[in-house]
Amino acid sequence: MSFLSELKNEIINSSYKSACCRRALLNGILYSKGAAADSSITVRLETEEVAGFFSSLVREVFGKETEISSFEGGGRGRTVSFKSPAAEKYLNSLELPTTSPFAEKCAFCRSAFVRGIFLACGRITNPKKQYRLELAPASGLELHRDFFSELGIRFSIAERRAERLLYTGNSTVAEDFFALAAMNSTAFMLMNSKIESEFKNNANRIRNCETNNILKTVSAAHKWIEAILALEAANLLSSLPEELEKTARLRLEFRDYSLARLAAEFTPPISKPGLSHRLNKILEMSEKLLGRTDD
Repeated sequence: MSFLSELKNEIINSSYKSACCRRALLNGILYSKGAAADSSITVRLETEEVAGFFSSLVREVFGKETEISSFEGGGRGRTVSFKSPAAEKYLNSLELPTTSPFAEKCAFCRSAFVRGIFLACGRITNPKKQYRLELAPASGLELHRDFFSELGIRFSIAERRAERLLYTGNSTVAEDFFALAAMNSTAFMLMNSKIESEFKNNANRIRNCETNNILKTVSAAHKWIEAILALEAANLLSSLPEELEKTARLRLEFRDYSLARLAAEFTPPISKPGLSHRLNKILEMSEKLLGRTDD
């Protein structure tokens, strides 16, 4: 089952004890997907499960039976049709700019209404892969955008394959949306996914940084050993100052040692930066003694 299907099943299977909230949930679906014509209401929904749930709400709230039919061309989509003067009145009222799309009779009504919108036209990708929340209402796209904007949730408008929709790729906006819908477990899951993603990204950055540092160290060590071997082949190691000669011979003796471990071999031990300074000095002197340049 997809992540989206799980969320919509959560809405369907939730308990809505108050009649006003069930009405708000129904109105959310009508608001996004309902159309009235010739005293008939048609609602196009994307799955049979959502269509069946919506039909049960219609029977309860309006006392009307519905007819469910498949989309032309097949697929999981279903069209729900029924006759209801009350539903028609509600849809017609949405054309009035001053009319609120839902009646807030209790503290949960707004959340139920938002759930209805998501159930009817919402889509979301699996947050473990990316963050993208979309709403694709049948009409009134700007009304939907303004409705959520007033609640502090900012959607952008996009067009994809001739379909206009609202979308956000911002995880914080998606979290706020599901918090508004009182789907708190989903909001927290999105937060946790973002934290995990940021943690992995930070770990990768640290690992890449450490890898780069190791590569730089290996490259420097190779240059040092190459220079010391060249001096040894030319019998020039003894021409180095005593402390540099000792450093060069220890470097050759313990080639696989890290700088910190090699520094501990000195008597008395020297610091890692001090050892690095000596090795760079050997490199500099080898270029002079052997007549080398960076070119």
